[in-house]
Amino acid sequence: MSTHVTHLKGATHRGYLELPWGQVHFRRSGPAGGPALVVVHQSPLSSATYEPAMAALAAHGLDTVAIDIPGFGMSDATPEQWSIPEYATALWQITDALGLGKVHLLGQHTGAIIAAEATLQQRDRVLGLIFQGIPLYSDEERAEKAARYAPGYTPAPDGAHLQVVWDRVRWLYPTISAESASRQVAEYLSVGPDYGVAYRAVFAHRADTAALKGVPTLLLHGSEDVLDRMNDVVTAAFPDAPLVRIDGGTDFVAEEKPQEFAAAVAGHVLAHAAAAAPPFTPLYTAVVEVTGGRAGRARSRSGTLELALTRPAERSGAAGAGATGTDPEELFAAGYAACFGSALGVAERRRRVSAGPVTVTASVTLGTRPGGTYGIAVRLAVTAPRCPQPVLEELVALTHTLCPYSGAVRGNIDVTTEVTGGS
Repeated sequence: MSTHVTHLKGATHRGYLELPWGQVHFRRSGPAGGPALVVVHQSPLSSATYEPAMAALAAHGLDTVAIDIPGFGMSDATPEQWSIPEYATALWQITDALGLGKVHLLGQHTGAIIAAEATLQQRDRVLGLIFQGIPLYSDEERAEKAARYAPGYTPAPDGAHLQVVWDRVRWLYPTISAESASRQVAEYLSVGPDYGVAYRAVFAHRADTAALKGVPTLLLHGSEDVLDRMNDVVTAAFPDAPLVRIDGGTDFVAEEKPQEFAAAVAGHVLAHAAAAAPPFTPLYTAVVEVTGGRAGRARSRSGTLELALTRPAERSGAAGAGATGTDPEELFAAGYAACFGSALGVAERRRRVSAGPVTVTASVTLGTRPGGTYGIAVRLAVTAPRCPQPVLEELVALTHTLCPYSGAVRGNIDVTTEVTGGS
């Protein structure tokens, strides 16, 4: 049994965001700038449910962020009882703090209701939805569950409340492993005796599924998921959404069958990722005229740039010691480093941290490929001696999603990033 399943930690990068109500804990995997997938778990559990699938999702090229809903897992509690619209508003605040624009949303149970409401709030930012079980209760069911579904527990000196929580988990999920059930007990305890706070929000909310028509949607869950019983209701509400049931999987199919789960998720996300490119609005245009190719001259239309260009062979080794002029690789390196440094400043403001003095060094290498064609590769070295290494790494990852140079070359050339922060 993988230790990823048994506790709240894991191998995925983890971090915290500072939001108006407190800290929000998240897990993140995959390439910066890949199709963004935001995962919202069921209550009263946490993003640890998805830890075993994070690497598999990354392998498909998805930039996946699994959050701990405010008040659950390792995220701070809300100051008062929140409604589903308030949770949805918070989800967009979290998404903004992560530096993400348009995203795909995956929600499970409580998380599905939050994701649906978030889509209604900012539909233009949602490229696709995945509901891993969405509880579309009738008015009668919502009233009944509000009255008795999550009674809470009272801490007892002899630890009897631990048995209460264990029995509840086993009642809900009789077939899951003891390791997974143990982790869930820890998740219940992390919330506190009143673990039903998000349930109350769900039971008080009526999801407007008709308003979601036109949003690419996938219904995905294990065949043994507790909400599998609602398939008739859910498929009627989302007639255009395919239903994928992973055989033998429970509510925790992401940890039980991570590869199969990730393949189904990625298939939907990648099929609807093309719309991720935002519309292009021109802000500034630089015009440079070059005559004579690599051995010629470059002059900007503004007249502020005028210089000689030199071939790489004339700048290499001892023969190039006295060479004058520059070359396209140096110019590209200067542009990339300058742009990346400015984008890192934006990342600092979004994360509400200061990296201190930062130096970005770009090395652009011209080389050959099989068949005699030419190509380039880039190495970025980012140094900030006053910034803790983990903080700087997080800032640089975010910067790659913000810098237009990184966006332009992503998937086209090799870009290696070296990050050197303080202790």
